[in-house]
Amino acid sequence: MGVIHLTPEEIQDVFDSQEKEISQRAVAMPTEQDAIDAMLQAYQRLKELGWNDTVYCPKDGTVFDVIEPGSSGVHSCTYDGEWPKGSWWVHDEHDMYPSRPVLFKLKKD
Repeated sequence: MGVIHLTPEEIQDVFDSQEKEISQRAVAMPTEQDAIDAMLQAYQRLKELGWNDTVYCPKDGTVFDVIEPGSSGVHSCTYDGEWPKGSWWVHDEHDMYPSRPVLFKLKKD
């Protein structure tokens, strides 16, 4: 990936957008408890959509999808090792990275 050059106006737009998102979250979830409640609602909805706690993921080398805290992506993952002392590994095109996912779902393939 090459260097991306931004104009001062584009940089200001990025900062303004970030400030707007922070303000919107503060309105939607003004307290810590409000944020916890939103997190619980999202967790429950994802379980309704077929996701499950990662303690129940396959531990036989099967590749499955995971959701990690702090990420909006769905990532391919495997569990390596003997439960509960093994590790989750997220795959990208040419590498694997350690992970601490919160939810998993079997791939549809």
